[in-house]
Amino acid sequence: MVSILHRFLNKHPATHYYLACSAGIDSMVLLHLFHQLKVPFSVVHVNYHLRGNDSKDDAQFVQAACTVLGVRCYLKSVHLKKHLEAQGGNLQQEARNIRYGYLESLLKQHPNSIGVTAHHADDQLETFWLHLIRGSGLSGLSGMVDASPTLLRPLLTTPRKKIESYAHNHGILWREDQSNSDTRYLRNFLRIEALPSLYQAFPQLKNEVNFLMKQFRKAHQSHQKQAEKIRKEWNAHGLIPLAHQGLDASVFIEALKRMEIEPRFYDRIQQLFTLANGKQLDVGTAGRLIKTKEGIRFMKAAPIDLRFHMETVQTLPQKFDAWTWFLNPEQIRFPLQVSSFLPHEQLRPNGLQRAKSINALLKGARIPEHVRKLWPVLRCGDVIVGIPGICIAHAFRANPEGSRFIKVTFEPW
Repeated sequence: MVSILHRFLNKHPATHYYLACSAGIDSMVLLHLFHQLKVPFSVVHVNYHLRGNDSKDDAQFVQAACTVLGVRCYLKSVHLKKHLEAQGGNLQQEARNIRYGYLESLLKQHPNSIGVTAHHADDQLETFWLHLIRGSGLSGLSGMVDASPTLLRPLLTTPRKKIESYAHNHGILWREDQSNSDTRYLRNFLRIEALPSLYQAFPQLKNEVNFLMKQFRKAHQSHQKQAEKIRKEWNAHGLIPLAHQGLDASVFIEALKRMEIEPRFYDRIQQLFTLANGKQLDVGTAGRLIKTKEGIRFMKAAPIDLRFHMETVQTLPQKFDAWTWFLNPEQIRFPLQVSSFLPHEQLRPNGLQRAKSINALLKGARIPEHVRKLWPVLRCGDVIVGIPGICIAHAFRANPEGSRFIKVTFEPW
């Protein structure tokens, strides 16, 4: 196994390696292998305080092993349950975010360094079945890659039995995580109960799954190239054109991820294509999407820098949308300008009998609170003409009997 690791690291050289170590058999074997090669590396361990004294003992065990070997050990302590109570979220996902976030922070401190995990061939197969059960796309079914710009998995093609044999032959000590035997967790259920029976009944199944993952990986890589090309187009125009509604779902989702929009919004974005112009969709920290006649425009979560242009027209459209206004020129005093609003300011929208606070109107439009505070208004002097994307003030509405109108077109970005 030392020679296998040696060849792998020759293909992926770095000035320093940061080895993620949990105290389990896989990572302790990898620690031993790295020490045998005498390459520059450190160990990283995160204590989530999820298992009381066991968590504490794991951290001390890893630190003691590093002391014996003369290896630097980075320890991070996080009370994950308290963190989840305060912030919410999925325990396993948040633990992963913390673990990789800490690793990334260490990599930034050491140029040309790279992280290493002890994922092995059985982990790869388990991950495939997990993603299949959860309905993942090509990205999940492709499995883990053995190398990326920030992370290496040198044991990814090594079976668990070979790792266990190496540990016994070299007298390597490790600690068992008791939660790994709890079959209430899906991964544990697959590893302990479901997959052994399945592989026994179908001895060739592992090879067939590995073949499938390779095919999925090739398709996924092709989709990634297409998605990157599409992302550049979307980014250049600030728009998902109507013609892209029919894109392959996997390509579309990959492009969304590159725009920092989570895949879970895919179905709702497809629905947004079919809705009236001006309809909006909040996509979390990525901001909002606005349906327009050209397609779906991207708008930042803090749209205070909204652009607009004006022109004089002589006719009104059959339908109106919240991003294209037609104003009464007799009420306009130039210049018009975009600005923020004050907490006490109100507006009587066209069609309503009384004024409401700007914040209440934004809340009624389902604008998230963190976005409402930054949402712009259009002013004519000290008077608010309207809220872009939401409504026009009653006093500035176009007179249908007029012969001239001020058309204001906003450009969300």
